[in-house]
Amino acid sequence: MTFGENLRDQPMPAAADIRKAALALEGVKEVDHWRRPAFRTERRIFAVIRPDGLWLNLPEERKEFLFEAAPDIFVKYMWGKTAHVIVQPAKVSKKEMEALLHEAWEASKPAEKKAKARPHRR
Repeated sequence: MTFGENLRDQPMPAAADIRKAALALEGVKEVDHWRRPAFRTERRIFAVIRPDGLWLNLPEERKEFLFEAAPDIFVKYMWGKTAHVIVQPAKVSKKEMEALLHEAWEASKPAEKKAKARPHRR
């Protein structure tokens, strides 16, 4: 996937678009995170709308790929020793943003509940 291609032909996502796309995902709630709109699954927050972009909870290997693929779009933000990604919404299309939100949601939703094994009876 090449990010930010043909942006002249694609509408850029606004905060309202991000909110709508995040809340359309199953089990997502909007919560306040330090006075910023955040979106969470039952398990954890996966997206936060910040003044400097959109923070997403993505797997480490995916973040590293994005940092190298388009560092002007996927800004590396260090918190201690952990690299976080801040997406620049003005530089991606709505379709790309929806795909990124879905990816962060997938990485943050609860693991499938496994059926409890019945004890073996003798």
